[in-house]
Amino acid sequence: MKTINEATAQNDLREFIAVVEKRGELARVNNAHWDRELGAVTEVLYRQKVEKAPMLLFDEIPDYPQGHRCAYGMFGSPFRLATVLGMEPTLSDNRKEMLDHFRKHIKKGFKQIAPRIVKDGPVLENIMREEDVDLLKLPVPVHHEHDGGRYIGTAVGVVTRDPDTGRINVGNYRVQVKGPNTCASYISNGKQGRIQRDKYLNAGKPCPIVIIVGCDPITYLAAGYTMPDMVPEYEWAGGMMGQPVELIEGEVTGLPFPARSEIVLEGEILPGETTLEGEFGEWHGYYAGEARQEPLIRIKRIYHRNNPILTCAASQKPPHSHLFERCFLRSAALLDALEGAGISDVTGAWLHQAGAGRTFLAVSIKQRFFGHSTQVGLVASQIASVGYVSRWIVVVDDDIDPTDIHDVIWAMGTRCDPKTRTTVLDHCWSSRIDTLVKDYSRLYNTRMVIDACRPYEQLDTFPKVCESSPELAAQVRAKYPELYR
Repeated sequence: MKTINEATAQNDLREFIAVVEKRGELARVNNAHWDRELGAVTEVLYRQKVEKAPMLLFDEIPDYPQGHRCAYGMFGSPFRLATVLGMEPTLSDNRKEMLDHFRKHIKKGFKQIAPRIVKDGPVLENIMREEDVDLLKLPVPVHHEHDGGRYIGTAVGVVTRDPDTGRINVGNYRVQVKGPNTCASYISNGKQGRIQRDKYLNAGKPCPIVIIVGCDPITYLAAGYTMPDMVPEYEWAGGMMGQPVELIEGEVTGLPFPARSEIVLEGEILPGETTLEGEFGEWHGYYAGEARQEPLIRIKRIYHRNNPILTCAASQKPPHSHLFERCFLRSAALLDALEGAGISDVTGAWLHQAGAGRTFLAVSIKQRFFGHSTQVGLVASQIASVGYVSRWIVVVDDDIDPTDIHDVIWAMGTRCDPKTRTTVLDHCWSSRIDTLVKDYSRLYNTRMVIDACRPYEQLDTFPKVCESSPELAAQVRAKYPELYR
């Protein structure tokens, strides 16, 4: 059992890095420049190695003291994601097993654990206050060649409080540096952080905000995981660890942030103050949405550990360094939501990296009745965890592995009649960063549900698949093990 005060790989980035390095999945890189090089090194590596690429820890960054570091690819491999989820390392060998274990852990025996407020922690080792605040004392990168500026917030937890209910939200939204003590954050319509922020601004009140830009692993995971609104992220994180997240309340806003954070910004957004934000290379691999006016954030405190680590998640054309965890978490949330909606016999799901973790998803089912596959496809197309800027929803039979893009496309090519087995949906949830949205006053998109299941009436007569039986496959693997290592 973990003790309450134990520093673990789940809630302390340095402990996590030590575990990752011991596994041989950490690369230390020196002398890469903050201006475009950090992002380029990461992009080129992940396009070559994808999920086999290491986590990158950049040090000796020009213009900054040794020890002021940037980390990319925190959960870019199955092992690293399994580590923060508290799984046995062997589970990282199979995506479906990882998903099944994660969902069983959440659903059976999982209990939210309320956080614990503490007065001290490593993040308070250094504090910049008021006129001493200078965001560029940290090695903030220009992540992509054509970004509109330096982005301090990419792998972050943005903390806000609902003024009506008091609910604390922790979300993952991009944050651009605008000056020594000012920045701006773009938050898409429909996201909880934006809903809460706009409640303050529409009422003519300042919005308190905390931005965790050196994020511990479990908080970053919680910030990016779509969960029901009634589930507080810090309580979910505590449940995942089996112990409370220790939080410190900010001096200015009283908003809580993890005591083991690397770097935390605290400030407020004043009504009527805006600044130009963007452009920024986004999750789909495009510059989309243009640079636009967004609320200005005034930073009044910077808290950071000695030799702080800025956590980064630069998005490029897929595959990139923070896609695997997004695909995994959204797939798990999709499966939970389908089950919660009363949909029977869903056997698997995966949002594919090639679709940037949003635009292409596959769901497998064991067909039980006429219209079953249509039901699953239509519901999956709108569920909150995957409904934002979705595009293609493919439903396949349970003999198809939804995580295997070759299997999915094979099913599309051999079991789907495009004229009769596809459904187009209009006026669906989108965003101004959608590459096909041209009118920013109408943030809709169109998506297609593809029924790539065998027709239900032909389940018994559809042509038989030509492949080795599981028994024969196991027999030859056992006979020639050297071939399959």
